Amino acid sequence: MAFSFLTYSQDSGNSVKLKQINSAKTNFRNLKSGEITNKTLLFKDGKLLSIQTSDVIQSFFYNPKELLDMTVKEKQGSNWKEVINYLYNKDGQLVKFTKKYEEGGEMVVKTVIITYEGSRVRAITKKSNIQQTFIDDIEYVVENGMVVRRASRDRNQQIVNKIEYGYYKDNIVRHKGLIGDKALKNYSFDDKNSVELLIAQNTFGQHYKVIVPIISFHEEEFDLESISNNNKLNFNSTSTTAIGTSRKFKYNTLNFPVSSSLVEENGIVKTETTYLYE
Repeated sequence: MAFSFLTYSQDSGNSVKLKQINSAKTNFRNLKSGEITNKTLLFKDGKLLSIQTSDVIQSFFYNPKELLDMTVKEKQGSNWKEVINYLYNKDGQLVKFTKKYEEGGEMVVKTVIITYEGSRVRAITKKSNIQQTFIDDIEYVVENGMVVRRASRDRNQQIVNKIEYGYYKDNIVRHKGLIGDKALKNYSFDDKNSVELLIAQNTFGQHYKVIVPIISFHEEEFDLESISNNNKLNFNSTSTTAIGTSRKFKYNTLNFPVSSSLVEENGIVKTETTYLYE
């Protein structure tokens, strides 16, 4: 998931600010009545302040340029903590992402260094508990401000995985595996103003279309498709392990969502969400 110095691509979005998002996810796998997980996102002046899921709360902090600087995730009644820091260059491009968390009983720091060279962006990931040079070497190709390809290389600089992103009306409608995993992922969208785009823009500023695809692989609260202009409706994939979803929205007079209902194709999980604005 995931803020008004920004220029919003849809005119009605200029004055729209989120106040709160509430969702209830019901899993019917083990209980007939369903196991419910509640999630609440709070905003101030349109900027994301916190995300609370059950007994875990994630707080968001911003730098003087109003870009996301740090998040702290804590579990109530526990010493468990996860801290993420974001560092930008003078142009507002993300150059470093660090995540400190517990893994196997020890504190681990994951560091992602991002460099820019023309239309190519490289993200090198290292972990403090692993001695090898890197654990991920990812190259993104950017065209017209949008990430169109993502390639992963091994230690010999051979491409082991490559994905191409397809766009329609500035929505990511397809992930096409070219090397490695060749599964197709297909998405459909409505023609209304996107609430997730509103969050992405107000969190990462003018470079959100590049930043979000990079961090979406490290931070679960920011979805790659959230940079799309419209709201995601349906998802399906040729992968045998993927679970398709369908979603319906209701909108306000400015064509922003006020509620949505998402159902997994197997019928086991259903998520109801409401959106409140200032």
